[in-house]
Amino acid sequence: MIALKFYMKSFSLFVMLLLSLSPCLLFAANGNDLIERLPSGTINWSIGLITATGSGAPPSSVNNPAQARLMAKRAAILDARRNLLETVKGVTVDAQTTVQNFMTTSDIVVTKVSGVVKLSRVINTRYMSDGAVEVTVEMDMRGDLLKLMLEETGDQKKAFIPAVIPRKEVPPAIKPPSVEIPQAKPPTPPVPPKPLLEAKIQEPPKPPSVETPQTKPVPPPPPEPALEAKVKESKKEDRREEVSEDIDLTKLNYSGLVIDARKLQIRPALIPKIMDQKGEVVYSAANLLQKDAVKMGVVGYAKDVDAAKKNQRVTENPFVIKGIQATGQKKTDVVINNRDANIIQGSDKYTSYLKNGRVLLVYD
Repeated sequence: MIALKFYMKSFSLFVMLLLSLSPCLLFAANGNDLIERLPSGTINWSIGLITATGSGAPPSSVNNPAQARLMAKRAAILDARRNLLETVKGVTVDAQTTVQNFMTTSDIVVTKVSGVVKLSRVINTRYMSDGAVEVTVEMDMRGDLLKLMLEETGDQKKAFIPAVIPRKEVPPAIKPPSVEIPQAKPPTPPVPPKPLLEAKIQEPPKPPSVETPQTKPVPPPPPEPALEAKVKESKKEDRREEVSEDIDLTKLNYSGLVIDARKLQIRPALIPKIMDQKGEVVYSAANLLQKDAVKMGVVGYAKDVDAAKKNQRVTENPFVIKGIQATGQKKTDVVINNRDANIIQGSDKYTSYLKNGRVLLVYD
């Protein structure tokens, strides 16, 4: 009994130590997939799946082995879905919130999320020699869960369907009978009085003009060296931002966008944003229709730039750039430089890859 207590205490200390580590240690690579491991399950951000495992033991009061195994399987499924719900609570939604934050503030969200978890699929069943059963279940992060989070955050764009208003038939107006009214003669205008003779007013003599001596312009003082350096640096920055104006954006036939966000310590999220150095949003869920965002997700995640270039999401000719900073409370949003932002927004007018959600973030 003492040994069991010591084992449980050691295990709890190990779990606390694991949770206190840096978030990047909770991510693991499975090929080119980005997988986040939580104590209750795993989140595959690359393919958009959440999985969890549960186990069930046969009841000792049942003598029929088949019935006991069936009851053990049911218990394992319930345990797996309970763990799956805990994993879903840990999913990062955006830079400020997780799914659990919405569940703590709304009973409606709790009901809807629980309903989505109950529809999870059993993908693996293991029968142990002692009669116990282990079950693994999975569910999509996209679909109903993402739709619910988009509605809660308000980051959505619905298709505009104009309402059809039936026209009401208005009966023709009835014209009143015309009545002839005799016109009165206009009164004769009064005769204007004769104007008085205007008195001539003699203007006073002008004073003699005096020539004023011209003053020489005073040259401005020479600029300070530090100020002159700042002006030159600002001009360089302006020239860097104007580089995109010299590019023929119509010839940039980009099919998607790949952002290399490695070494920025970003965290994956359901609804991330891409921003420029001015703090303006370049890409977010607002670029997509809700049905498209729910189907494919706001962004995709990969762990290798070369693999990301060949990903079907960005097709054959993506625009590959580097992120410069992770921002937001949970470090889920990526900042890119202003020049790349201008090229993205300019070239998207001709290929619409942002509207189609063809965006991939590369994470290490």
